[in-house]
Formats: sequence, C-alpha cells, structure tokens
Amino acid sequence: MTIQRIERKKIWQEVADKIQSLIISGYWKKGDRLPGEIQLAKEFGVSRSTLREAIRQLSSMGLVQVRHGEGTFVWYPDVEEFLNPLMPRLMTDREDVTAIMEARSMVEVETARLAAQRRSQGELERLQEYYQKMVAAADDRKRFAKTDHTFHKQIALSTHNPVIIKIYEAVEVFFVSQQLQIVDYQGAVQRGISDHAEILEAIAAGDHLEAARAMRSHMKHTQRAIAESHERLVGREAGETAP
Repeated sequence: MTIQRIERKKIWQEVADKIQSLIISGYWKKGDRLPGEIQLAKEFGVSRSTLREAIRQLSSMGLVQVRHGEGTFVWYPDVEEFLNPLMPRLMTDREDVTAIMEARSMVEVETARLAAQRRSQGELERLQEYYQKMVAAADDRKRFAKTDHTFHKQIALSTHNPVIIKIYEAVEVFFVSQQLQIVDYQGAVQRGISDHAEILEAIAAGDHLEAARAMRSHMKHTQRAIAESHERLVGREAGETAP
C-alpha cells in the first residue's frame, strides 16, 4: 500500500457539488430556473467565472440546461426514461419481477421504519390526506392505484434521505403499471385500504418497529398478488398455444 496524495478540490468543483446537493435535496426542482449568474455568484461568494465553470460541469452531467437568453434550468432525465424500455420484459419475466419485488420490499420496509421516526407533522397530514383519497377512490381502481403510489412516495420523502428516495424511485417505477393490474384482483382494494391503515397508524404513532412490520406484511400481500397474476398469464398463454 502506498500513500496517495490528497488532491484539493478546485473552488468551481465545490460550487458544483453544492448546487448538485441542493438539486438532490429538492431545494431546486426539475424545471426550476436557477438565480441569475450575478446573484448566484454573490450567494456562493465566488467569482462569475468560477460559477460559470461549475455550471458547465453540471451541464455536462445532465443536471442543468443552459438556455441562451432564458437562463439556467434544473433539468435531468426522469428515472422512467431510462427504465421504460425494460418494462415489457420485466412485466412478464417472473424471475426478474420477483427479484425486483424483493429489492422493493427491502427499500419499502426501511422507508416505513425511518418515516415513523423522522416524519414531520406536515408530512403526516399529507399521508393522512392520501389515505383518505384512497378510501374515497375505492370504486375507481385507476385513481386508487395512483393514490396508492403517491402514498408510498410520501413515505419515502418522509425519511428525509435523498439516497433512499432515489433508490425507491428506481425500484418503484417497475410497478406503476403493474399496480393498475393488481387492483383488479378480487378483494385487492379493500386489502390495500386495510394494509395502508395499519402502516399509517404506526407512522402516526412514531412506532418504527410496527411501521416496518405493517409494511412487510403489505409487501407480502403484493408479492402474492404478483405471483398469482403471473400464474394466470402463463396459464392463459399455455391455453392459447395448446393444439
């Protein structure tokens, strides 16, 4: 082992890192226009040339777009833009779906545990609002599935952990369309309402162990529904191809 010389970061790199952190944390969201060059340079306490170099770095990373005459905007591809081409295969390949569901379960259970410990009062109120919308959408399966998705996303946001949020988004996107299928199963909506009531109650109480247990139970119900869906699909395909 040899001692490696420690390289000092250039100032523009530090500025780029700070802007990137602000974007990841949600301070600036996709589509937001960054403050003007003069203002931003003043806020960071750097020269305009240093700021321009930082912006060039972020632009090359795909985190911002520089539109001449308009300004600099936060802009990056959505996770779906990378993953959508894989959706058809992943929705029909049981091994892939099972593997992704296992990964999702690990993420979802941990998000519920952390959300119970870290959620703010405002975040709890949003969860309660989304749950009430789920109950109100019991007769509208498509709206129910979309509100279900929003409920889970809010739990992830309530962890206040940007890495967990990104991991959640990368795993969860595979199931957006599949949720629309799962809610068509007999009893799926009522089971979902019951499961989410338990999760919400635990998060409201700040009981991280119960929140993790309730989410784990909900994930098992979802895994079972996915397995049954795949078996039905395989059965139909076998029937259609039988001589």
